[in-house]
Amino acid sequence: MQTAKMPFLGRFSEVAQVYPKRPPYSRRILQMLVKQVETVATRPTFADIGAGTGAIAYALAEMGLAGYAVEPDQGMFAAGRRLGSSYPAVSWINAPGERTGLADGSVDWVCYGTSFHWTNTSDALRESIRILRPHGSLTIANLLTDLEADPVHIEIENRIRDIAPALRRARPSITAQMETYEALLNQYPAFGNCIFVASTEAISMSKEQYVDYWASSLDIPSQVRPETWQHILQMIAEMFQTRQPANLRFRSTAWHAQRE
Repeated sequence: MQTAKMPFLGRFSEVAQVYPKRPPYSRRILQMLVKQVETVATRPTFADIGAGTGAIAYALAEMGLAGYAVEPDQGMFAAGRRLGSSYPAVSWINAPGERTGLADGSVDWVCYGTSFHWTNTSDALRESIRILRPHGSLTIANLLTDLEADPVHIEIENRIRDIAPALRRARPSITAQMETYEALLNQYPAFGNCIFVASTEAISMSKEQYVDYWASSLDIPSQVRPETWQHILQMIAEMFQTRQPANLRFRSTAWHAQRE
């Protein structure tokens, strides 16, 4: 099974400065996965592929792990590495997930954090198998807004559709790919014991952080005029100011498989 690579929606370098303001992945899920990986490797080495500015890599470093943050975009790579002075256990590599530059069998855990859909999946999985040690693990994680129960997220999405009716959001393509991940991993004989975990969590955010979270999006500004994008961001800021939400709900998901 080959899933379609996401269409080009702009350059991540354009949003690298605000990307660190995105909410964290579920610590509960990461801790559970760390325990799973540690059943095979006492001191596992990870490779966070498509690391962005290091959300997963630095979270794992805070849990005592060491490894690599692999990021293809030069701007994101530079922004992430600047944040790394407090995380000496994380080494940065400027490379794509299909060609990481890591040695054969050099890591115990390959992680993709809301980045797998940007790869050529067949090439990315072959590369993951190549760099994983025997019985190493692969995790494909995603972090999205909760559009089932969070009224603020839901209203903002509705208002964006009113402002830009022809807009094609990236989320439907991402969620469609997510539905294929278990079957995709199960078709590779190298992987077994695929599990799925999910957690919806309430996160406290300031107005500035929430607006920056939206400003880190690529799909909207790549399709609308700059003034329309600024209008959308202003609408989000005003709505947050009016609603004053105590927290906002985000859903972390992860597909985790072990190499045979």
